This record gives sequence, structure tokens and C-alpha cells, in this order.
Amino acid sequence: MKIKVIIVDQDANYTSHMLQVFQTRYADKVEMRVFSDVNSFYANIREAYADLVLYSSNLQLDTAELPESVVIGCLCEQSGIEEIGGVSAICKYQKVDILYKLMLGLFAEKASDMKLKTSGNLVHVTLFTSVQGGCGTSAAAAAYALRMAKEGKKIFYLNLQKFGSSNLYFTGEGTMSFSDVIYALKSRKSNLLIKIESTLKTDPSGVDFFSDCRNAFDMIELKDDEIVSLIQAIGQVGEYEEIVVDLSGDLTERQLKLMQDYADSVIYICDGTMTGIRKFEKFCETIRVIEERKEVQIMNKIQLLYNRYSSKNSMQMEKLPVSLLGSIHRFENVSGRPLINQIAKMDILRQVR
Repeated sequence: MKIKVIIVDQDANYTSHMLQVFQTRYADKVEMRVFSDVNSFYANIREAYADLVLYSSNLQLDTAELPESVVIGCLCEQSGIEEIGGVSAICKYQKVDILYKLMLGLFAEKASDMKLKTSGNLVHVTLFTSVQGGCGTSAAAAAYALRMAKEGKKIFYLNLQKFGSSNLYFTGEGTMSFSDVIYALKSRKSNLLIKIESTLKTDPSGVDFFSDCRNAFDMIELKDDEIVSLIQAIGQVGEYEEIVVDLSGDLTERQLKLMQDYADSVIYICDGTMTGIRKFEKFCETIRVIEERKEVQIMNKIQLLYNRYSSKNSMQMEKLPVSLLGSIHRFENVSGRPLINQIAKMDILRQVR
């Protein structure tokens, strides 16, 4: 979808630069017109249809002259200002990529008529999960996303852990967070597709992700049906080849639904300790019962990956109910991005199907 944007600012150098950059970098996403004279803007606004009008805070713009369908924003010269006179504000002096996403964020608030396609997955979904705490599920998931991105795949890393942190592994520019997407899901007033595009960040490796929620409670309020809508929407926002979902903990209805209906591949993480192996066995027993009662297939999607494997405390199961990917040894005194950089080098991750 291409949005039509009008910028009204007396700084001709600024508007000329903006027009040139957007025509070069976002020609397929934004159709932009600029005005340095307010009277000229008024004379053309009816014919020059716009989705979004951004005007300089130095101007006195009569917003009553604008069509009701137009979203209005104010361009200010200082950062950290959210509103001016009841109108949402954007700092004009920042990177174009961020400006573009802020524009989308404003537009999304009123563009709530775009519907999701719900006929099956539009992108491959790989779920990293475990019922064993402390075995490094998130690190393995993030490392896999990093490895696939470095191999040229278009990847989205979606951390659904209640207290998980995408920021621990990935960095990107932008001011919005997962909280903004959750609000859009719950309010149903914003265009979810545009809100996601305006919120996602891109790591230098190429992995797209959401920055951590401003408040962890937002993740707790996220409902199962909202997660389904979220995954469907992410698949439609970008030309992603794969969504890597990170969700572990007690075996919940949410995990079961993702494994049953949305995951194309399930990577179970175990550290190979007696406790970890016993929990994995119980996990498999539960899945078999669910398969029999609901007449579904889940076990054939699962691959076992040993992580934080130690020659002292870990062992491999003799009879496996699922296929084995292999094992990742324990990395001592390293965490966060340095850790997943190390794991991502391992060819074992290329065997994920």
C-alpha cells in the first residue's frame, strides 16, 4: 500500500531534501508532495488528495480546512515532544528511516480498514520451545534467526516470552516498541499491518524484531487469539521467508495451538541433564495424548536440539521419539549478542527443517 503524504514547511531546503530522499528510497511506499506556502497548500488540498499532512510547528494551519479523512501531524525542531496543541508531533531532524516509520505510525491510527488474510500461513513459522527452564531456548532461537539472516533469508524474530528480551540479542533504530503493537491489537482501531511496519526494527544482521515492551505487563495481557492475528499480520507485512517464534515455559494452550496450527517446524531445546531429559519425555507423552484425542499431528514437526550441553552433566537419550538435530556445547562467561554470535557459527543450525 502506498500512502500519500503532504509536507507543509517554509524551509524550502528541508522540503526539497525530504522529497528527493523519499522519491529515491520509498517511491514504492510513499507518494509525497511538498508546499512551502500555506496559501498554495490550501488552494490545492482538495484536489491533491492526502492520507497524511505534516506541517511545521512554525505555521498556523487551519486544520478545519482539511478533509476529515486526512491524518494530521506536526513537524517540530525538538526531540521528545509528543504533542503540540493536541496534534501528534514528530521531530523533523532525524534519520529518514525513522521519519518514515513515524509517519506510518501516525497514519495507522486512522487507517483501520485493512483486513488480514486468514487462509493459512503465508510464511514458514519455526517455533523454538521447551518446558525446561534455563536451557537457553531464547539464545538458540535468536542464534538461528541470526544465522538464517546472514545467509540471506528475510527473517522476523518474535519473542513471546512473558519476560523475554529481544533487545538482549538485537539492536535497531526507532522509538516504538512491542507495546505499541499490543495496543493496536487490543484497541482494533489502528491498522495492524501498518502499525507493525512502523514499529519493527532491523538489526544490522538483517533480522527484524520488536523492541521490548515498555512495561512487561503488556506481554502478560497479550491473548492467544491476538498472537494468532499477530503472526498472520507479520507474514503479510514483509516478504519474510521465515518467522522465528520464541516461546517456552509450562506447556500451555498457547504453545499447543502454535505447535498444532501455526508452526511448520518445532525445535525443542534440552540441556541433556537427567532433569531436562525427564521433562522432555513427559512433554512427548503429553503431545501423544493430545494427538490421539484431537486427531492432529505434532510429533512429526519436532526436532530435538541439545543446548548448553556439558560433558560432565549431560547425556543423550538412547531412544528418541523425534529426530535429533545435535548438540551445542556450553559457552562459559558469555551472554547476549556475543553468545548468539558464537552459536550462529555452528552448522548444526542449517539442519533445521
